[in-house]
Amino acid sequence: MPKPIERSANYDYYADILWCCVPLMVMAWFYYGPRPLLLMLVGLFTAYICDCLVTPLHGPQYRSHEPSSEAFAALIVLMMPASVPYGIVVAAVIMAVLLKETFGGEGHYPFHPAAVGMAVAALSWPDQVFRYPVPGTELPLWHVPADTLSAGMNTTLSSGGLPSDTTMNLLTGSVAGPLGTGAILVILACGLFLLCRGHLQLSTLLPYLIVCIAVPWLLPQLNDLPVLSFPWEYVRQRVYLEKYIILSGSMLFGGIFLACEPVTQPVRLSSRIIYGLLLGVATTAFRYNTVYETGICFALLIVGAFPEWLDRVARRTERMKFMKKEEKRRAQRAKPEAI
Repeated sequence: MPKPIERSANYDYYADILWCCVPLMVMAWFYYGPRPLLLMLVGLFTAYICDCLVTPLHGPQYRSHEPSSEAFAALIVLMMPASVPYGIVVAAVIMAVLLKETFGGEGHYPFHPAAVGMAVAALSWPDQVFRYPVPGTELPLWHVPADTLSAGMNTTLSSGGLPSDTTMNLLTGSVAGPLGTGAILVILACGLFLLCRGHLQLSTLLPYLIVCIAVPWLLPQLNDLPVLSFPWEYVRQRVYLEKYIILSGSMLFGGIFLACEPVTQPVRLSSRIIYGLLLGVATTAFRYNTVYETGICFALLIVGAFPEWLDRVARRTERMKFMKKEEKRRAQRAKPEAI
């Protein structure tokens, strides 16, 4: 009787991520036509082929039912523009899978593979990765003219201006940006689904969101405001700024789909809180100083060096507290004997 295939510890997480990509792809199909679906198929097929090619490296421990590479490929496609060339998607997915396998496969990588793949593509082909088509126009399958593309909203925000998109457009994703990070209502529904499934760690997500929201309120980057002002001044301008900070770019998408990845985030509660705060600071810094719509990918590469160190510090602190409690107990037990 053949031995049943053992699923990886995070199988359900990656499977649910793939299911969450379905409604986001439906929205992309609605706005851009079938091209986003073809991009997704290319990304998933590339991830599958890469996994098959590295199978001999795993030996008997290889799990054929482990869908992490496909989940990373899907996230990469969702962070790309609908007009991106297929070769860039292939290159980004290959980089993500190679990073995963370099460190020993699923469960061992220190940096989020999707963030690595996206960062490599962004630095290598910025003109193709950070220029977006206008929603509502069906794109040709093979080549999208460059003169029909425009910069994303973070270009306006980083220069101290405010975009002109309506709140309804922001909620429904009818804005120029990555094909899967704009439909905020769908992203929130996916986040609620992942939370109910136990895949979102609020100890990581909430500190991240608090920093991403609080810093622009305290230090608004607006040309119409003075460099330094009290938080209770210019409330109307701050509210408008916060609307675009929260509902544009990839802040919510990154927090829900990237920040809470089970392998790359810390294990302990206190470590996750600090990790979320650091990630929020790094993401905000990239939003302030770059035009990248997916600055959280670069933030993840910087903050990804800290989780294991934070867990070690937390373990050492807990051990010291335990030893102090034991010493107090021994001292209390020794007092009656002395009397």
